[in-house]
Amino acid sequence: MTIDSRRAVEMRLRAAVESSPSGLLMVDGAGRIVLVNREIERLFGYSREELLGRPVDMLVPERFRRHHPAYRSGFFAHPSVRAMGAGRDLYGLHRDGSEVPVEIGLTPVATEEGLFVLSAIVDISARKRAEVRFRAAVESSPNGMVMVDTAGKIVLVNREVERMFGYNRDELMGKSIEMLVPERFRGNHPLFRDGFFRNPQTRSMGAGRDLFGLRQDGSELPVEIGLNPIETDEGVFVLSSIVDISARKQAEEQREQLEQQLRQAQKMEAVGTLAGGIAHDFNNILGAIIGYAEFLREDLVAEQARADLNELLKAADRGKELIERILSFSRRQERVLRPLNLGEVVQEVAKLLKATLPVPIQISVAVHPEAPRVMADATSVHQVLMNLATNAAHAMPSGGRLDISVEPFYVRDSMARDRPGLVEGPYALLTATDTGHGMEWAVRERVFEPFFTTKPLGSGTGLGLTVVHGIMQDHGGAVDLESEPGQGTRVKCLFPALASEAADSMTLTQGTPRGHGERVLLVEDEESLARVGERRLDGLGYRVTVKTDSKEALEAFRGNPEQFDIVVTDYSMPHMMGLDLAHALRAIRADIPILMITGLMEELPTDVMAAAGVRRTLKKPATAHELAVAIHEVLSAN
Repeated sequence: MTIDSRRAVEMRLRAAVESSPSGLLMVDGAGRIVLVNREIERLFGYSREELLGRPVDMLVPERFRRHHPAYRSGFFAHPSVRAMGAGRDLYGLHRDGSEVPVEIGLTPVATEEGLFVLSAIVDISARKRAEVRFRAAVESSPNGMVMVDTAGKIVLVNREVERMFGYNRDELMGKSIEMLVPERFRGNHPLFRDGFFRNPQTRSMGAGRDLFGLRQDGSELPVEIGLNPIETDEGVFVLSSIVDISARKQAEEQREQLEQQLRQAQKMEAVGTLAGGIAHDFNNILGAIIGYAEFLREDLVAEQARADLNELLKAADRGKELIERILSFSRRQERVLRPLNLGEVVQEVAKLLKATLPVPIQISVAVHPEAPRVMADATSVHQVLMNLATNAAHAMPSGGRLDISVEPFYVRDSMARDRPGLVEGPYALLTATDTGHGMEWAVRERVFEPFFTTKPLGSGTGLGLTVVHGIMQDHGGAVDLESEPGQGTRVKCLFPALASEAADSMTLTQGTPRGHGERVLLVEDEESLARVGERRLDGLGYRVTVKTDSKEALEAFRGNPEQFDIVVTDYSMPHMMGLDLAHALRAIRADIPILMITGLMEELPTDVMAAAGVRRTLKKPATAHELAVAIHEVLSAN
C-alpha cells in the first residue's frame, strides 16, 4: 500500500470518527483522553484541546467519581466488548456542572502503543424526557394501569391502582396479579392469562363478562378492563387498563329501582282507574240499597225489622267508606287527619289481608278496649298495615303467623328525649309481629332507607318501611323495629292519642231539614237512583221533575227556566257531563243554584265548580239526611 493510500485511509477514518452521531472518546491505560470527536465536544461542552491529555474522570459526576478508577482498572484487567445500554444508569458531567444521561458502549483497542479503550457515548436525554412524560402520563391516568409479565408478575402500577385496590406499589410490584382477583374467580384466572399470552390481541374496555377486583380490605369492586399486549426486548407484557365502575353500577341499580317504582306507580294508576270505574257503579248500587232501605225503615213498625234495616244501612255505609279508602290509596291522595278509632280500622284492614295474603299465614287481631282514639288518616293507616303485612308475608314464604294488636301506651319523658318527634303523653300503640326468618343487625340498621331491600330483583321496591316511617312522622308518631335471625320481626307504630275525645259525628244527628214546595230538577242517568231521588225529595216536601238524560233536562229547563228553584245533577253522565250541563244552564239563567252529586274520589276544583255555578258538591252514595242538608244549604245561601 502506498503512502498516499495510507493517508487516504486515515483521512477517511478520521472523517468517519468526526461525523459519527455517537460521541467517540478514547483513553489510554492511565485514563487520559487521547481522542475525541465533535459529538463529544457538543455533548460535554468542552473543546477537544481542553480534553486531550486530561483524565477522563473530569467527565464523570462527582457522586460517581470515587469509584470510577476502580471500574476502569477492572476493565483494563479483563478487557471485553460491552454493548451499548448494558449495566446501570450512567451520567456524564457537562462543563456547566449539569449531568447528562448517557449510554456507553466500551471496546478495547490493542495497538503497538498498548491497550486503549474506545467509548461510544450516546446522549439519551430525549429518551429520558420521553420516559418521564410516559411515566407522568401513566401516573396521572384516570384509569388504573397494571403491567404483568408472562408469569403473571406485576411489573408496573400507577397511583390509581393504589387508590382503587388499597395497596401501595411496593406491596404490588413483583407479586402475582391473582392477588387482585376475588377468590371465587382466582382458580381459573391463570388459564385465562395463559390463553391471552398464547394469542395476544387488544381487548377493548368493557368487552366480555362482568369483572371484579379484590381490594386489600377484602371487599370486591366491579371493574372494566382493557388489555393491550406490549412487545419489548424482554418479551411480551400485558398492560391492563382498569376502570372502577362502582358509581356506574350504583347508578344503574338506582335507575332500575326508579324504573320499578315507576312501573309500580303506573300499575297503581291503572288500578286506580279500574277501581274508579268499578266504584262508580258500586256506589250507584249502594245508593239504591241505602235509598230503598230508608224507605222500608220509614214504613216498618216492628222494632226488630227496623233494627235489621239499621244494620243493613250500617253495612252499606261501611261499604261506602271502604270504597273511598281503596280509591284514596290507589290514587295517593293527600292525608286528611280526622278523629279515628284505630282498632276499627285495623280490624277492617285485617279482613282485607285475610283475603289477599297467602293462605298459610294466620292473622290475629287484638284490640284493647281502652286503646285511645287518634287523629289520623284512615287511608294512611291502611297503607301502614298493608306494607307491614306484605313484608311479613315475604319473611314467611312457607307460612306463619301475623299478630296485630292495638293498645294504650304512655311515652315517658325519658323515652321522648331519646326519640326526636315524640313528646311525653298518651299514645295508641299498633304492633305487627310475624314469625318469619328475622333480620341480621346489618339489615336492621338499613330497613328504613329508601330502596334498601333484601328481596330478589322484581320482588319489591325497597320503599315499604320507608313509606311507613314517613307516614308515622306525618302523624307526629314514631316507628320501631325489633328483630333477630330466626326470631321473627316486631314493628311498633306509636300514634299520638287525641288530647280530648272528639264527639263522634254519627252521634250528633241533626234534624233533617225539609222543603216547602220548592221545585227541583233532578238529573240522574241511573234509573234506580232517579226513582230513589224522586221519592226522597217528594217525601222531604219538594216538587220534583226527574230526567235521566242530561240533554232532555237541558231542553226542559230551556222551555221554562223560572219554574225551577234548584237543579240537582249527577257529575258523570253520558251525552253531556254534569259540568257541561251546569254551564249550559247558567247560560240560560245565571242565578240558578246547582248541587252536583259525584262518585269521584278526587275533590272537584272549587274554582271550576264556582265558574259553572255549582254551589255545593255531594259524594255518592248519599243518605236522605245528607241530601236534605245539602239542598237546604244551597237554597239558604241563594
